[in-house]
Amino acid sequence: MTPRKPSALRRPLTAPQVVRVVANAVNGSTVLGLAVAALSRTDVGRGPRGLIIAGGYRWRLPFASAFTLGNVVLCRCTGEDLLSRPGLLEHEEKHCSQYAWCLGVPFLPLYFLAAGWSLLRTGNPGTGNIFERQAGLVAGGYPVRTGRRPRPRRLRRPRTPGPAGMEA
Repeated sequence: MTPRKPSALRRPLTAPQVVRVVANAVNGSTVLGLAVAALSRTDVGRGPRGLIIAGGYRWRLPFASAFTLGNVVLCRCTGEDLLSRPGLLEHEEKHCSQYAWCLGVPFLPLYFLAAGWSLLRTGNPGTGNIFERQAGLVAGGYPVRTGRRPRPRRLRRPRTPGPAGMEA
């Protein structure tokens, strides 16, 4: 007798989930995710809501515990561990939808621009990143600081006296 699939894997996809799966297949981002999963020798399996879970990712970059390429969620933990963390899985699923909205691979430079802007503003690549904020900062493991990072103080050059009787 074969084990039963979890109920989340048996549910039919909703219309928006089907659109996301098709859009990310057509725009090539899911193909890119599957290629990275194959090259990094992860264990690939079917996830809920049209996601593909690639567990056991061991490459050094990116530093995140999980990240998304199209509908493929790559994670450093096992697929079962990721499935047991519904908040993180939902966070990554929102990134899958962002890939579809950004027409696939253009999401990557947009994401890195937003991460750089966030790093300049808050000192963290996720806290001020529009994509991470939309996906849920806490679920993604990012701090929720709202204040700006203090700007470094400008060093003032000491005043040096000029020729006798004149100030510089």
